[in-house]
Amino acid sequence: MKNALMMSLCLISLSAWPAAAEEPGLFPAQEGGKFGYIDSRGRMAIKPEFDWAFGFSNGLALVNIGGIRNEMGFVIGGKWGYIDQRGRVVINPRYDDAKEFSEGLALVNLGGKPNELGLLSGGKRGYIDRKGELVIEAKYEDARSFSEGLALVRVDDRYGYIDRQGRMVVDPKYDDARSFSEGLAVVRENGKYGYLDTTGRITIAPRYIYASSFSQGRAVVRLEDKIWFIDRSGNKASQLYFEDANGFSEGLALVKSGQKWGYADTSGQLAIAPHFDAGSDFHEGLAAIRVGGKRGYIDRAGEMVIVPQYDGAMDFSEGLALVNRGGRMNENGIVDGGRWFFIDRKGRTVIESKFDFAWSFKGGLALVNIGGQMNSKGTVSGGVWGYINKAGRFVYKAKK
Repeated sequence: MKNALMMSLCLISLSAWPAAAEEPGLFPAQEGGKFGYIDSRGRMAIKPEFDWAFGFSNGLALVNIGGIRNEMGFVIGGKWGYIDQRGRVVINPRYDDAKEFSEGLALVNLGGKPNELGLLSGGKRGYIDRKGELVIEAKYEDARSFSEGLALVRVDDRYGYIDRQGRMVVDPKYDDARSFSEGLAVVRENGKYGYLDTTGRITIAPRYIYASSFSQGRAVVRLEDKIWFIDRSGNKASQLYFEDANGFSEGLALVKSGQKWGYADTSGQLAIAPHFDAGSDFHEGLAAIRVGGKRGYIDRAGEMVIVPQYDGAMDFSEGLALVNRGGRMNENGIVDGGRWFFIDRKGRTVIESKFDFAWSFKGGLALVNIGGQMNSKGTVSGGVWGYINKAGRFVYKAKK
């Protein structure tokens, strides 16, 4: 089910700028129309020579040569490859699409073309190793990255699973399916959802009209108009039913009862009574909630630790949260306008309100923008881009 604040608390589309580094140390940065990487002090560590660049993950970063960004914020055209943290191209840009490495392999596309929305369609998908060798032939219509030793693939409009050697361990016979999580995967058969294990054995019979992946030993399922939590055996976690629910985060799940939102624990019982207009998942012990049009934060006991006073509020990350005053939710459910700034866990402003757009801290730095404009698709362009540290000082400003 959808997080009630997923859109209302969303800052801007993350496709508007490369994501901050997943691994501390290097961050994508633009200079003269090209992307390189800076270190945590703002020094250019990898010279700008790429048309797009993403953060490092597992020691490698995805980069693009020849692509451009469309109004949706998607990079179209060009070729994708990988560099190491010294800036060396270790896998030449030759793929029409590529994903981060997962469990030692990366999903790549050969022959795909962007559609009218700028999303890649067509082509064939396969998997490469960290040397760039195509170890699983690019022959699949659709595929996902490896998770728990298996990857979801589509053959003739049916879904199955392969192992890291490319062997089909679960025959492609399902109408729809998801990647494995906590040893089980969601599959759809004859219009109903159930679960199978890594051997391909159905462990929870397909009977639901909706089923989520497992998180912290629980999954959200829906049968007709009733929603509840089940355990890995398919048993109900409790007899409570909800109008909507999220997966678990830090032991609690956002649930809707009546017209209000609260939180349930892993036993399926209400831990925080539903009296919020909207809510988000818990991060670092706090969750953003909405009451009367304003956002604040509660702790795991349901206590209001930061009173609702903001027009936008993001999850806590590295001890700080990004909040907005003066913004309004646009037609796409994105907070636009106003100013963004950072608060600590006690609600104290630690970095002043001066940013038109910003992202949460990762690796000690946060990406920010002053003077940019957001189009109707949620993509930000123009203005001054840069990274700030936790003292609120710019360590880097992008050069045009």
